[in-house]
Amino acid sequence: MKSLWNAAYVENRKLSRSPVLWGMLVFLLFVTGIRSGGADWNEHLGNMTFLFASVFGLMGFGTMTAWVFGREYADRTVKDLLALPVSRTAIVIAKGLVIIGWCLVATLTIFGFSLLLGLLLGVPGLSWSIVADQLGGLLLIAAFHLLLCSPVALLASISRGYLVPIAYAFTTLMVALTAGPTAFGAYLPWSIPALHLSMSDTAASAFPLGTASYAILILLFGIGAAGTVSWWKRADQR
Repeated sequence: MKSLWNAAYVENRKLSRSPVLWGMLVFLLFVTGIRSGGADWNEHLGNMTFLFASVFGLMGFGTMTAWVFGREYADRTVKDLLALPVSRTAIVIAKGLVIIGWCLVATLTIFGFSLLLGLLLGVPGLSWSIVADQLGGLLLIAAFHLLLCSPVALLASISRGYLVPIAYAFTTLMVALTAGPTAFGAYLPWSIPALHLSMSDTAASAFPLGTASYAILILLFGIGAAGTVSWWKRADQR
């Protein structure tokens, strides 16, 4: 357990000092600012949540994941990392924990920024129940997109870099935007978060899509996570 936390500490220092993290956060805040405003707080915060469901999750979280796993190959530090007295599984888990932590920080930062903008713009109808409901929905959308990050980690490991996984994230975004509104949207993992959000306003259930949709997200995460751990266990044989 100590080696895991040590690995997570090192990975956190790598990411927290990376211009990729801060550049991505500034870009997401900029886009949030452009899309701010609305007739009331539900619309104002809903615009921000929609950005997460449709764009921020796939590209923002995907880019962060691609960098965390791909930089070891791009910077030629992977051999040094594999030589450490730390299990390969612990290294993958540590990277995953850091990604989850910083994605959560980015999500809460953007939510807080959106609240501040709403106050500055004088959006009417603010209540704690609206804030709580919107925050809960946003965190659930963020969790869905974190499940979609495991294939990105696997591609970054296989391709030994971050260009291929970033291209994958961009491609899945295009697929989600074009195929999401079709009948196949509920079975495409990348369009499920946006569909979940669009149906949440009119459905009584907290999970308005069919069970198969959420099972697809979990299955994709399992495949990506298992594949990434397996790849890293055999990385020095590649």
